[in-house]
Amino acid sequence: MRGPAAREASARAWRAWLAVAACAGVIVFFSGDEFSAANTSRILEPLLRWLFPDLAPDAMATLHMAVRKTAHLTEYGLLGLLAFRALGLSLAISNARAALLGLGIVFLVSATDEFRQSFIASRTGTIRDVGIDLAGGALGVGLLVLLHRAAGVGPPPEPAPGPRG
Repeated sequence: MRGPAAREASARAWRAWLAVAACAGVIVFFSGDEFSAANTSRILEPLLRWLFPDLAPDAMATLHMAVRKTAHLTEYGLLGLLAFRALGLSLAISNARAALLGLGIVFLVSATDEFRQSFIASRTGTIRDVGIDLAGGALGVGLLVLLHRAAGVGPPPEPAPGPRG
């Protein structure tokens, strides 16, 4: 029979994976027709026009795209962070392996989502967006690793291999 500490650890791992699933679900929701560039422009462009009233139309389009790509970085950064955490809570693996597996999860969600978007008339599925998503995932994982190190959580970083002699 498992003790209370083991049950709590298991419950924490399950909650962590639920957060990963919820984040992936939100990403899939945002990748539908409702959040295409044409639809988000109805919300973002008036806001951007209010913030930057003298912005030229081509600069407005660039800024709108930058906001959308920043959303990619942010949502996949959160997914990477959550996946790294869930892997660390549920498997006895190194931080490096958890980071790589977390980025693998980011890649799978991103590639699947971009493939799905290629079938939606108002969306485009691109390899470039998969790259942006992976960069976001790497930022999220990196942020959590830095926070862990700053807080003294987990083992110290492994020293880089030096010259043999």
